[in-house]
Formats: sequence, C-alpha cells, structure tokens
Amino acid sequence: MREFDKVLDVKEKVLWEGKPQFWPFFLGGTTVNAIGGLIFLVVGLGFIIAGLSEGNYFILLLPHFWVGVALVFGVPIYNALVYKHTFYAITDKRVLIQKGLIGRDFEMVDFDQITNAEVNVSVIDKIFGRDSGSILVSSAGTFTQGKHGPIAKPYTLRNISNPYNVF
Repeated sequence: MREFDKVLDVKEKVLWEGKPQFWPFFLGGTTVNAIGGLIFLVVGLGFIIAGLSEGNYFILLLPHFWVGVALVFGVPIYNALVYKHTFYAITDKRVLIQKGLIGRDFEMVDFDQITNAEVNVSVIDKIFGRDSGSILVSSAGTFTQGKHGPIAKPYTLRNISNPYNVF
C-alpha cells in the first residue's frame, strides 16, 4: 500500500511515482546467492544422504543444507513479500523510497543533497523486464565504512519502467 502521504510536506507535489516491475525485482540479486546456495545444498545433501543411510537422523541438524536452502529460496521469498510495499516517488523537492516487510520504511534524499545519479540496466532487466532498469542516487550520506575504506550504497529505485525517461 502506498503511504507517501504520511511523509510529504504540505505543498510538496509528486512529479512521478512508480513501482518496480515484478519479475526483475523478484529475481534481482539472487544469482550469486543461488549459485552459493546450490553449492551448500549439494554438499549438505551428500552428508544427509550418507547419514540417513546409516540411520543417523541427527545429520539433518547440519547447517550446510539449511544455509543452502536459505540462500536459494530466502532472497526470492523476501523479494516477493516486500514487493507489495515497495513504491518510489520523485517530488519537486526530493526522491522518496518506500519499502519494508513488517513496518513501512522510508528513504528520502533532497535534491540539494544528491551528488551523483545514474541509470543501470542489468541482464535481469533485459531478459525479464519490459524496458526496465534501476536509478541509483548517491549523496554524501550513502557511504558507509568498509574494511578497506568507504563503500557506496546508493539509494536505488530498482527495476522501474522507462528508467531513462524517469531519470
């Protein structure tokens, strides 16, 4: 459910609003997780089959198999659940992102705080989307400290239709 009215200023006008396309959003970011998860599943499944053939049911407690299950199925399930609460808007003052599974989370960046913006069209967008792509918006506050220095974590309007027009 769209809930931007809770955070809009009195005279703020919405110039554009949208929602991600389902299939690119659902599948986005899952490729690496799925490959790693499949490795865990295969290794864990080997141990489970060997253990069960010996009559050892405690082998089901090995985390390898369950980590694989979580990696392969967890991200897509999370994306499917959070999809219905994900909305984007661009107003005459700022960029708004609404998301959240349990509660509504809002990310906002004022135009005067934006230091960089770019459009990214991924392989998933090309294969599963209908003219979809993502807009990445950076500001000074989008950097976090990593082990080897600052890491950019831009605000992202993921898998939206007509990203170049919106940009």
